Amino acid sequence: MTTCLRAAALAIAAMGTAGPAAAIDLNGSFGGGFDRARYVPSVTMPTLHETPFITTEAKPIALYHRIPNGFVTNGGRVIAGALQARLALSDRIGIIATTDGYADLDFDSVLPDTDGFLDIAAGAKYAVISDPDAGNILTVGARYTAPIGNVETAGIDLTGGDGNGYIDIFATGAKLLEGGTNLQGSIGYQIALSDRNWSYVHLHGHVDHEVMPGFFPLFEVNAIIPTDGGDRIPGAELTGADVFDIGASDPVSTVTLALGARYRFTDNVIFGAAFEGNVMDIGDDTAESVTAWRITTDLTIHF
Repeated sequence: MTTCLRAAALAIAAMGTAGPAAAIDLNGSFGGGFDRARYVPSVTMPTLHETPFITTEAKPIALYHRIPNGFVTNGGRVIAGALQARLALSDRIGIIATTDGYADLDFDSVLPDTDGFLDIAAGAKYAVISDPDAGNILTVGARYTAPIGNVETAGIDLTGGDGNGYIDIFATGAKLLEGGTNLQGSIGYQIALSDRNWSYVHLHGHVDHEVMPGFFPLFEVNAIIPTDGGDRIPGAELTGADVFDIGASDPVSTVTLALGARYRFTDNVIFGAAFEGNVMDIGDDTAESVTAWRITTDLTIHF
């Protein structure tokens, strides 16, 4: 992870310091003729909410995640870091690597603290509709999550390491409106390839508006709706998150709302940060989801 972040920092330094008002150089790596200055990717649930644009980019990600006090561990926190990568093979076809990284988990009670590497997910996507003049793009794709993570506590695997991984099939689209407002949304189905893990539908929405050159406040909503549980914790109504898989037999739905912003430092570098809260367990003494709230930050670096 340290090596990856160092490489990302060197890439930023090599891109120069042109301000957000500088001319945009569309050299083909962004794809389809869209105005790169209008591109504002989503921030929250980055392993699931894929951008519809075909880009060549690296994206270091850091998150701080709080576990609810009403959860079985009586609270706790997760700190994780990752590096996403995307490669545009043409204006419409791209390769994506969206899940990897390292996580440190600190539980307040019940379970021992732990840390380790997360699963790795990669795939491809294709822009079935690409109309830059109208500001419309619709992309479909699929990715496979390899169950190589080793985050484990008290004999419970918190990644997909004791299953056969997942296949995620998704569609994602965006609409660039006149006046600086951008809309983005996606839907996907994460399918577990063994009974050990859970399957779920995930939905995501994003809206942003450029209030001053290069500065985009944003609002996002995410939902994870289980369709099938795992058999690692029979009889448990416990739900993981986009990064972790508890493998309980009766997971519950999770809905989050997020507020944040993005700022374009240069033509090729965009910073993002958002605060995201789970709205399903508010006021409950017993929390079934591992998610209370989360802060996500990232740096999108175009090449």
